[in-house]
Amino acid sequence: MRYGIIDIGSNTIRFKIYDYKHGKIKNLISKKRTAGLISFKENGKLNSEGIQELVSTLKKFQKYMKVLDVDETCYFATASLRNIKNTKKVLKVVKKKLDIDINVLSSAEEAQLSFEAIKEGDLDRTDGILIDVGGGSSEITIFENKVPVEELSLPIGSLLIYEEYVSVMFPNEKEIKEIRKRVLKELKKKHIKKYDKDMLFGVGGTVRTIKKILKHLDLKENNTPIIPIRLLDELLQELSHNNKEDYNKILQIKAERIHTLIPGIIIIKTIAEYFEIKQLHVSNYSIREGVLHSIIENS
Repeated sequence: MRYGIIDIGSNTIRFKIYDYKHGKIKNLISKKRTAGLISFKENGKLNSEGIQELVSTLKKFQKYMKVLDVDETCYFATASLRNIKNTKKVLKVVKKKLDIDINVLSSAEEAQLSFEAIKEGDLDRTDGILIDVGGGSSEITIFENKVPVEELSLPIGSLLIYEEYVSVMFPNEKEIKEIRKRVLKELKKKHIKKYDKDMLFGVGGTVRTIKKILKHLDLKENNTPIIPIRLLDELLQELSHNNKEDYNKILQIKAERIHTLIPGIIIIKTIAEYFEIKQLHVSNYSIREGVLHSIIENS
């Protein structure tokens, strides 16, 4: 069975094709487009240009799936379409132009599916905290005995923070303080207690890029998935000059994250410090694998 999963995020639209045979999943093809849908928001709505960008990207991915004989497809969106005022209109336009139904996940569903992905993949602890920093929101799942006990969504993501707080390419010292203050404010709004956990599990492109750039800059000596939180401070210091040299350090690794990486680092670091966690485990899995497992289990 061949599955096509399309993840419509606030910053990036990703397309992956998987083969599922004899109980095993194989990743065949992965493509993405940095659409930056959140930058097309006007008065809380996705404007006509943003809708056209969405339709154009999905049309290309739709063609790929026809050529590659995909048996079943799933289009889903997170904060990109969940946190706009004209969600129904956007879904209606996409349906009319492409005959595509987009499943807009609730924040709870998003957190649950991200957890299912690492649970089926590389979860090596029974207890911990999972974080998924997207472009428009950040999902947090506290789990015990490999079962979620609390899930929450923060209305802040790496691209949203960049749009709202950063004046140039990288945030300056004052802006970093404001971003940190905003993250703490959103955490306190949730009235979440400070669980005693020793590991923060991270899924998504932000944490994977952090791992790659730490390795590239020789700040991390080994290739294990564990990153001491203190290295995030060293990375922020390494990228603190807001100049061409610093920009190139990211451009060489992940050009499309040149503006969102540092906001993402600050979000993760602040959450880790809030829970007094010293280590970050970078997962190779994502919500897309969680969505795939859900489809397979319900088919």
